Amino acid sequence: MIRIDHHNHILLAEITEMVAAAKASEVREFSITEHVSQFGEPRMSVGFGSVHSSGRIFETLKEYRDEFRKMDDRAGLGMKVNQGLEVDFSPRYEKKVGDFVNQEEWDMLLCSVHEFEDGRDIEKGAGPVDPALANERWRDYLRLERMALESDFVPFTVLSHPVRLSRGTKTVPPELDELLLDLARIAQRRNRALELNGNDIDNAPGLVHRLATACSMAGCKVSLGSDAHHPRDVFRNMRVAMALVNEFNLETI
Repeated sequence: MIRIDHHNHILLAEITEMVAAAKASEVREFSITEHVSQFGEPRMSVGFGSVHSSGRIFETLKEYRDEFRKMDDRAGLGMKVNQGLEVDFSPRYEKKVGDFVNQEEWDMLLCSVHEFEDGRDIEKGAGPVDPALANERWRDYLRLERMALESDFVPFTVLSHPVRLSRGTKTVPPELDELLLDLARIAQRRNRALELNGNDIDNAPGLVHRLATACSMAGCKVSLGSDAHHPRDVFRNMRVAMALVNEFNLETI
C-alpha cells in the first residue's frame, strides 16, 4: 500500500526537516497539520483547555501558509505535501474556531477532542482511581467524539487519535468495544475516517487494535498519522498501522 502520513506538526521543528524525514522514509503523501491552538488569534480569544506550553505560535494563517513556500519545488520531492490543520472540537467554542479555520481552504483537516466540555484537558493527571469514574470519563469523551463527527463546523476528513483518553485514564468501560463500533458507524455514515495514530500505538496498542476491529465491522475508512512533532518521529509506527490495515482489509484515505 502507499506509504502515507497525514498527521504532523511544525511548532517544534522546521518544515524542511519534517519533509526531509518523510522523504527519507519513502512517504508518498505527507500532511502538515498544525494545531489550531498554535495560532495567535484563537489562542488569545478561545481559551483552549489543552495547549502546548512551548513551541511556535503563528500570528496569522498567511504566516503558516508561507512555511510551505520554503519547499521551492514540491513537485520534485517525489511525494505530495498537504497543507492542513488539526482543529480542536468543543461545543463551547465550536463556532469561533470554525469561523477562523473556514477563512481558507485546506488540503487536509483533522478534528480532535483534547478536552472535556468544561475545559479539562483529557490527558492531565493519572485519571480517577475509582473505576466507575474512569468509565464515565470514557463515556463522556466518546460522546464528544460522536458530536464532533456529527458536526460540520469545519469540513474535516479525519477524527484523529480516537482513543487518546488512554493517556490520562487507563481503566476502560466494559462496553468500550460497543462504543467504538458506534463511533465507527457514525464515521462511516458521515464519510469520515478514524485515525490509527502512531502516538497511540506507542501508548495503547491494544486499544488501537480494538479501534481497527470496530472500523472493520462498520466499514469505516481509516487514516494513518504518526502525530510527529520532531523529524525523528515522522512515520512513527506507521508500519504497525499498515499491518492493521492489511489484517482487517481496511480502506484508507
